[in-house]
Amino acid sequence: MHVLSVDTSTSYVVAGVVDCPVDSTVGSESRPRLLAERVELNPRGHMEVLTPNILASLEEAGITPEDLDAVVVGVGPGPFTGLRVGMATAAAFGDALGIPVHGVPGHLATATTVGSRRLVVSDARRREWYWSLVDGATGSVLDGPSVAAPDDVIAAVPEAEVLASREVAERADAVAGWTVTDADARPTPVGLVTAAVQILGGAEGLRHPAAPLRALYLRRPDAVEPKAVQVSAALDFSSVEEVDDVDGAGKAASPDDVTGAERPSVGPLSPQAAARCAEIEAELFRGDSPWPEAGFASEITAPNTVYLGMVTGQGTSQERLVGYAGLAKNGPADDPEFEIHTIGLEPAVQGRGWSRTLMDPLMDLADRDDGPVYLEVRTDNDPAIRLYRSYGFDITGTRRNYYRPSGADAYTMCRPARSQRISEAPRLIMGIESSCDETGVGVVELHSDGRVRQVSNRVASSMEQHARFGGVVPEIASRAHLESMGPTMTAALDDLERATAATGRRRRPDAVAATVGPGLAGALLVGAAAAKAYAAAWGVPFYGVNHLGGHVAVGTLEAGGDSGAVGDLDRAVALLVSGGHTQILRVNGVGSPMAELGSTLDDAAGEAYDKVARLLGLGYPGGPVIDRLAARGDSAAIAFPRGMSRPGDAAYDFSFSGLKTAVARFVEKATTEGRSIPVEDVCASFQEAVVDVLTAKAVRACVDTGATVMLLGGGVSANRRLRALAAERCAEAGVRLVVPALPLCTDNGVMIATLAARLIEAGAPASSLDAATDPSMDVEVPVLAPTLVEG
Repeated sequence: MHVLSVDTSTSYVVAGVVDCPVDSTVGSESRPRLLAERVELNPRGHMEVLTPNILASLEEAGITPEDLDAVVVGVGPGPFTGLRVGMATAAAFGDALGIPVHGVPGHLATATTVGSRRLVVSDARRREWYWSLVDGATGSVLDGPSVAAPDDVIAAVPEAEVLASREVAERADAVAGWTVTDADARPTPVGLVTAAVQILGGAEGLRHPAAPLRALYLRRPDAVEPKAVQVSAALDFSSVEEVDDVDGAGKAASPDDVTGAERPSVGPLSPQAAARCAEIEAELFRGDSPWPEAGFASEITAPNTVYLGMVTGQGTSQERLVGYAGLAKNGPADDPEFEIHTIGLEPAVQGRGWSRTLMDPLMDLADRDDGPVYLEVRTDNDPAIRLYRSYGFDITGTRRNYYRPSGADAYTMCRPARSQRISEAPRLIMGIESSCDETGVGVVELHSDGRVRQVSNRVASSMEQHARFGGVVPEIASRAHLESMGPTMTAALDDLERATAATGRRRRPDAVAATVGPGLAGALLVGAAAAKAYAAAWGVPFYGVNHLGGHVAVGTLEAGGDSGAVGDLDRAVALLVSGGHTQILRVNGVGSPMAELGSTLDDAAGEAYDKVARLLGLGYPGGPVIDRLAARGDSAAIAFPRGMSRPGDAAYDFSFSGLKTAVARFVEKATTEGRSIPVEDVCASFQEAVVDVLTAKAVRACVDTGATVMLLGGGVSANRRLRALAAERCAEAGVRLVVPALPLCTDNGVMIATLAARLIEAGAPASSLDAATDPSMDVEVPVLAPTLVEG
C-alpha cells in the first residue's frame, strides 16, 4: 500500500512516500517502510516547496499520484499558518485522487517510532511550548497536547525522556530532570504512517473513509470584540423593520423541497405499459396527433428500440408510471446512428429534473456505440430545448408545420458522436479564490473562438463568523478556508460533472488557477496550497493570478446568449470597490499588466460603509443594510462632504475617513440639539456622497484616457445606487458600462478562472509549483511567471 505522508507543523517541510504492508498492525513485525522523502528546513517556505517536494518524492519512489492509496498528514499542534499549508495540500491531493486523507497528531508521529514513553516539546512561539506526553509503543497520548510557558511544562512533567524540536532543545537540555534523546525531533514520513496505523488499529484502516481533518490549534484567534456603540437617540428607526422585508420572503424552495416525493425509479418498459404511455401522450400533445396505444406497443417491441419507463412508488400499491422515453438504433452496426422517438413526463411531475433520469441511460447507450443522436422538438418548447442542449444537442434545422393538426414548427437537433464531441470540447479552467473571507471555486469553459462561459460558481463565506468582531479577522478567515475548501470543491466538481454529460462526465479540469495576491497572507496560502495540490495530483498546469485582475476579467464572461461583445477591454477603465480595495485602473487588455490611476488614501469604500453602519448601530457588514435603508431615504437630506473633490486634489484618488467623521459629528450634533433624524436619510445621504465621488472620478478617468468601456467590480459594485449612477454617468459620457452579474461582484472562483482562461488563450506560460503568494501583489503583475532555472 502506497501512502503519501505530509507534515508542516514545525520548521521542517516533510513529504514522503511510504510502503505500508496491508497486514501492518500495532506491535507486528510488518512495519511501514520509507520509499522516498524530502525533508527541508524552511520555516517560511512551506507553501513554496511542499508540492514540488511531494512530486519529487513520488518520482524517486517510482510511482505516480494515481498509484497512491491514502494520504496521512500531521494536524499539529504547530504554528497555525504553516500547519494549514500541509493540511490544505494533503486534503486536496486526497480529494483530487479520490483516496482517504487521515490526520494524526504531530507529537504522536514524532514519538511513535521510538517505542517508549516520551515527552514531546516543540516551539509554539510567543515564548511558549507545545507539549504532549506520548506512549510511542501503543500510539497513545497520555497527556496533552497543550500549550504553556516552559516553566509550566517543566512543573507539570519534572522528569522525562524528551524529544525536543530544534528551537527548544537547548532550553530543554538544561532542565535538571530531563534527558533529551533527540534535539531535532519532528514528524517523519514513517512516523506519520505508523501513528495512523496505530490510531486506526491496522493498515487496512488507511483504505477506509477518514474522519474530517481537524487542526490542533490550541489557541483561539487573536480577535477582540469591539465595545458596543451606544446608538444615538437622535436616530429614528421606526421604519427599519419594514425594510427588512424588501428583498422578499426568503430562499426559493428547491424542486425536491416542493414535491416532498420519493425519487422515481427507471427500468425497461413492457408492452403492457402502452396504454398508460398513450394516456400521458394525449395529455402532453393536446391539439396535435399523440401516439395511440397501438403505436406505443409496436415501438416498445421493435427489435431496434430501447424504451424506458419511470415509475413512482415502485413495489407499493401506489406504483404509477409517470414518464417514458424511447431510443431507436439505425444504420449499420459499425456506423450506427440513433434517434430519440419520444420522451414525456406527465405534467404533475415536470420541473423536478426527472427528465435527466430518463435521458442519461439513453445517452449512455448511444455513446457506447459512438453514434450521433437525432430528435425533433417543438420550437416553442424552451424547457426541452434547454435540456437537450445540456446534453450536447445543437439545432440543425427547422421543419415547418411538423406537428399536426396544430401546424407547430419543430427544430431538428443533433448530438454528435462521443468521439467528435470530445475532440471539439472546450477547455475547462478551474479557479480558486481565498484572498479574504470567501472560499470560492469556479469553473469556466474556454472555447476555441475565445468565448469564456461559466460552468460552476460555488462560494462559502465566513462572514457570519466575523460579524461579532465588526470586521474580517484574518486568522478566522484562514481557518474557515481550510474547513470550506473540500465541500466547496466537491460542489463545483459535481457541477462540472453534470455540465460535461455530453463529453464523458468529467471531474478534472484542464488547468487550475488560484489567487496568489493581493489579500490576507494566511488566507491566500490555503487557497494557493490547495490549488497547487489539485493541479499536481491531476497533472494539469497551475496559474497563480492576480485577484484584482480577476475582478476585471470576469466582465468579459459570456452572459446567456450574448457572445460578450465587450471584447478584450483593451481601452477600458476599471473601478474596483470593496472592503479592501477602492481603485481606478487603466486596463490595456485582459491579462495584460494594468496601471493604477488612483486609489483610496485611507479607508476603502466598503470599509467606510462598515464603520458608518457600526456608528449607526446597523451591524456588520454595513454595505447591504445601508443600501437597503438608503432606498427608503432622502439622499439630499444631509449635505455630507465629497472627499478629494476640491480643485487641486488628485484627480483619481479617494478619501473616505473625513466622510465617516462627518456622519459621526452630524449625529452627535443632532443628539445634542434633541432632533430626530430618520436613519434612512442618514444612510441615503452618506451613500450618495460615496457613489457620487466614485462614479465622477471613474468616468473622468474614462474621458481623460479615451477609454470606451468602464468596468465596475468588487463587492460594493452590488450596490444598487452605485450601479444606477454609474450607468447614468457612463451614458452621458458615451462610455459603455460593464457590470458583472450580482453573484460575480463579490470574491469568487469564476473570476479567477476567467482571468486564467484569458491568459491561457493569450499563450501565457503556467506558473511554477514553487510560486509564492504575495499579499501586496501589484496590479501590474497579472500572473506569476514560471521560475527560471539557471544553467
